[in-house]
Amino acid sequence: MNVQAGSCVRYYAKHSSCTKCEDICPTQAIKTSEGTIAITQQECIDCGACVGICPTEALSLREFDVNSFFFDFLKSDENIISCKTNFVCLTALSVDHLIALGSLKEVILDIGHCKECDIAGSCYDRIQDSINEANYVLEAIDQNPIKAEELAQVADKTANRRKFFSLFTLKGALQTKQNFDENLASLEDPSVSLDLQDIAAIRQKSIPNRRKLLYTILQKIGKPSIYKYLENEYLSFTSNKTIDDSCDNCSMCYRICPTEALSSDAKGSKILFDPFLCVRCHLCHDVCEKDSIKLAQFYDTKEFFEPSIKILAKFTIARCEDCGMPFSYFGGEKLCPRCKIEDEEAKRLWGIG
Repeated sequence: MNVQAGSCVRYYAKHSSCTKCEDICPTQAIKTSEGTIAITQQECIDCGACVGICPTEALSLREFDVNSFFFDFLKSDENIISCKTNFVCLTALSVDHLIALGSLKEVILDIGHCKECDIAGSCYDRIQDSINEANYVLEAIDQNPIKAEELAQVADKTANRRKFFSLFTLKGALQTKQNFDENLASLEDPSVSLDLQDIAAIRQKSIPNRRKLLYTILQKIGKPSIYKYLENEYLSFTSNKTIDDSCDNCSMCYRICPTEALSSDAKGSKILFDPFLCVRCHLCHDVCEKDSIKLAQFYDTKEFFEPSIKILAKFTIARCEDCGMPFSYFGGEKLCPRCKIEDEEAKRLWGIG
């Protein structure tokens, strides 16, 4: 299992509540803690469940790339995706991937083995949820649904090309010589460190490749006849948001957003939001001390085809009479929050008021 720490939201802020990879891991190989994650490589079976559920594509498999598979599958005459022949566990397919696939061709997911699989307890419900969510969106944008069928037998057409699939079972746990040293180090210290390159990635921010891929596909298929509304509570891969009057424009939400779905104008007088760029990582909610950010009730499917930047909040910007720095002004004395704190501390020291 590979980790790009610079893309993981747990490294963006110690207050991140994201435990999606840990929750779905069937072997408990992943552990999350404040500001970091730990992966015991020896316990990882490369099922891909964490890859599909990670909102920012921070996790990836060593020998199998889901995005590469996506393009290979589209170019082929195949329409069946199965863990028996050409794929890892179906949980590795994100909702973004499923919507994109369903928009371009008839797709059948073979779930015939899922119920009896060793990792069904962690993964089977997630597979069903992802299919249902993808079909909820596909129906709303006038596309055919993804089919899930319990196929009795699927001919293995790609056995030679996919020999490494023998490693993707709990019983086939032998590790290759190439990975031995890394696995040994993982047992001694499974924590994933943050290097300078990762820190630079956090500052730069990026949109997951699967979201770029989905956007490209949706532009290709064209707009539906009517734009419909989806209920936010049934979406896990994106969201629509609002901000209430309790917001003090502290800037934490848009400074921390990993995809710049939340941003601000040059003056810092507005909080802007692009719903299509949101990956629903929950980080903005985690860092908002006043709980000002809320999920809206509905998501407009127009955002899939005509993404727009919304103004969630506006503020009056004034210059502090003490330090001259601009700040969000809510009336009263024109002192920025920092100068107000210093002023109050000084009064306490001097015994004034």
